[in-house]
Amino acid sequence: MSCPNLSLDNDGNTTSDLQDTQSAEELQAIAIQYYFMNIGIPVVCSFGIVGNILNLLVLTKEKRQRTLTKMELSAHMGLIALAFSDFMFCLLALLFVMLPLKGVYVLGDALIYYDWLGGGFITMFIVTSTWLIVVMAGERYMAVCHPFKARNLISLRRTRISITAIFVGCAFCTIPIFMQTRIQHFQCADNITYLHVIERSMFTRKVVAARRLMWSVLFDFIPCAALIYFNICLIWKIHHAKRMRRNMAPMQCHEQSSLYSANKNGTLSTSVSFKRSPGQISYKPSCSVELESQSYNSSPHQTKMARHISRKRSTDSALNSVTATLVAVVIMFLILVSPSELLKFVLNYTTDSQQYKVKIVNAITNFMQALNFSTNFVLYCVINKSFRETLTSIFSTVYCRKMLQSREEHLILERSG
Repeated sequence: MSCPNLSLDNDGNTTSDLQDTQSAEELQAIAIQYYFMNIGIPVVCSFGIVGNILNLLVLTKEKRQRTLTKMELSAHMGLIALAFSDFMFCLLALLFVMLPLKGVYVLGDALIYYDWLGGGFITMFIVTSTWLIVVMAGERYMAVCHPFKARNLISLRRTRISITAIFVGCAFCTIPIFMQTRIQHFQCADNITYLHVIERSMFTRKVVAARRLMWSVLFDFIPCAALIYFNICLIWKIHHAKRMRRNMAPMQCHEQSSLYSANKNGTLSTSVSFKRSPGQISYKPSCSVELESQSYNSSPHQTKMARHISRKRSTDSALNSVTATLVAVVIMFLILVSPSELLKFVLNYTTDSQQYKVKIVNAITNFMQALNFSTNFVLYCVINKSFRETLTSIFSTVYCRKMLQSREEHLILERSG
C-alpha cells in the first residue's frame, strides 16, 4: 500500500483527493450521512442506553417482587434479555459513531481493534435481539392461541435454555463476519508502521454473496415471516377475545354480584361499568359492590368464589398487558428493522454507479435500527401499567432516600453547630 496524506476518511480516501472530485450526489450523501449518523444516531443511542438501563431495573424488580405466573415470568425473562441485547447495541453503535475511526492507524493505536471488530459485535446484537423477539412472540402466540399446549411446552427452564441458545448461536453465526477482515501492517518512508483493515483474500465476491444470502434467509426473511404470522394471529385472537368479553360482561357481573346478595343482615347494591385500564388490551367489566349495612355476612364458599374471580381477573389483566407489550415491540420491529435489512440485501447487488444511493440508504436504515433498539422503554411506559407503577416506585424510593439523607445531614450540622 502506498503512503498518501494520512488525512483520510472512513473509506481510506485522502481528503485532498476528495475535495477536487466531489459531485452533487456525493455532497448530498455526505450531508445525509452527517445528519443521520453524526447527529441522529448519537442522540437516539444515548437515550437508548438510559432507557434500557431503566428497563433492566424495572423488569428485574418486577421479577423479584411481583407474584408472577409461569407465563408472565417467561415473558419477563425474555424482556430482560432483550433489554440487555438492546443496551449493548446502543452502546456499541454510539462508540462506532463517536470514536475517531480513521481507516489508517499508527502502530499501537487501540482504535484499530474496534474498527476491525466493532461492526461484527453490533451485527451480533442486532440478530440476537431479532431472534429474542421471535422466540417471545412465539411463546406468546402459544399462550394465547393454544393455551393447553402452552402449559406443557412453556417452562422457565426451557425459556432459559432458549435465551442462552440464542446468544450462543448468534455469536457463532457472526464468526464469518469477524473472519472476513484482518489487520494489515505497512511501512512508509518515515519508517513508521501503519495499520489498516482489509478483507481476506479467501472471501471472494462469490463467497461474500453466498454468506449474505444465507444471512438474509436466517436473520431477515425467516424472522420477518414468523413475526408477521405470530402478530396477525395474536391481534385476531385479542380482537376476538375482546368481543366475547363485551358480550359476556353483563353475565359475569351478575354472577359476581349474586355472591354477595345472599346475606341475612346486609343489603348490597351493584353497578356495572365498562372501563379500559391503561396497559390492558381488552375491555373488562368493573363491578362495584357497595355495602349499605355494616352487618353483612357471606358464606365461606361465596368468599372463596369471590377471591377466585378477583385473582383470575388480575391474572388475565397481567397476561393481556404482557401480550400488548410484545405485540407493540413486534410492530415496531417490523416497521423499523425488517424493511431496513431487506433493503440492504437488495442494495448489495447494485452497481458502483449507485454507490452514493447505497450510502444514503445505509445512513437512513442505520438510524431506523438505532431508533428501534432505543425506544422499547417508551413502549413499555405507554402500554404496560405495571411497568409504569414499578418505575414510579423506583424513583419515589430514590427521592425519599435522598430526602432522608439530606435531613440527617441537616440535623448533624445543627447538632454540631
